[in-house]
Amino acid sequence: MKATKKQAEAPLSTAALINNNLVKLLICIPTYNEAENIIPFLNAVFENIPAETDVLVVDDNSPDGTAELVEKFADAYPARLYLLHRPEKAGLAGAYLAAFAWGLERNYDAFLEMDADFSHNPKYIPQMLGEIHSHGVVIGSRNVEGGGVEGWGLLRNIVSKGGSLYSRAVLGCPVKDLTGGFNMWRKETLLKIGLNTIISKGYSFQVEMKYRAWRAGCSIKELPIIFTDRKYGASKMSRKIFFEALLNVWKIRAASVPDNGVAQFLKFCVTGILGTITNLLIFFLLADKLTLPEIPVSIGCFLIAGTQNYIINHKWSFTRTTRDTALSMQRWLAFLSASLAGLAVNIAVMKFIIFNFTLPYKFIAQAFGIAAGMAVNFTASKLFVFKSNGGKKND
Repeated sequence: MKATKKQAEAPLSTAALINNNLVKLLICIPTYNEAENIIPFLNAVFENIPAETDVLVVDDNSPDGTAELVEKFADAYPARLYLLHRPEKAGLAGAYLAAFAWGLERNYDAFLEMDADFSHNPKYIPQMLGEIHSHGVVIGSRNVEGGGVEGWGLLRNIVSKGGSLYSRAVLGCPVKDLTGGFNMWRKETLLKIGLNTIISKGYSFQVEMKYRAWRAGCSIKELPIIFTDRKYGASKMSRKIFFEALLNVWKIRAASVPDNGVAQFLKFCVTGILGTITNLLIFFLLADKLTLPEIPVSIGCFLIAGTQNYIINHKWSFTRTTRDTALSMQRWLAFLSASLAGLAVNIAVMKFIIFNFTLPYKFIAQAFGIAAGMAVNFTASKLFVFKSNGGKKND
């Protein structure tokens, strides 16, 4: 099926709006159960974009047949409308990251995020294209002068604006519409952000992307839009998702703090102190109160405290390199081995100092031994136990 004359002329009109300085744009549209909206929406999109612009629909195996409708409609726009199937509903962030990866492999210059429910009006695309030449990010903003929302009640407006204000306050970011999902990105901006290090899985993805772009020094432009509530289909937002997003803002802020060796070592020391408390408490209960044999109890205490330390270090001290990996027996054994090596160094240093120096108190030698053992344990843990595995999900 060929495009009609109207469809062919609209892209030329749009191209003129941006002074023929065209970019190779990919419009990324995630879908799940959007059968009522998708074809009218795609028609509206193609009426408002240059001929050089392509569209990628990322469908999460919609049971209502959204993907099948897109496949049939693609005949009207060969080599311009594409469909990316995902086997299951796996979240907004995953859909966009998959779309970005698809587009980066094909060397697109810019990427536009849009919802398929008409809340993001395609008529704004030419204006956004006109700005992407001089900015790293162009945001279709509800919260700047001239922008707004139609069809929402008072409570939903308060929740939306409150969410953006909350995120801005926590992150110290000046972007007024952090939570909005109508955003255009230059390829260079996406590469600078580091998509493989994004931690958000749901709606906080939009917040994290803009925050990272701002921290990376990218130029950000907010264009006013009128956001219209969907007429067909059901919203994917829920109370659980909303509160998860509020919590994730703090995770985003924590992840942005430079992960230097000093910070890691301090976390490692705190973890070690917690492990020592656990060790002593269990030893006191079993050996002193229940009068069980000291050596087996001591071994048990070491294993329990060591396991506790392994989990905390995995989830906290070394989270930058372990957040995409699962706890594993292999790393647990490696951590216990590193702990034993640290203990051996502790004893060796303590004995060396006692035999070679005259000290008023032996605990001074033990303190030096603990410091040396901790340094060895930390170094072994950082270099061998909790090293990055290249982004694999499991060990």
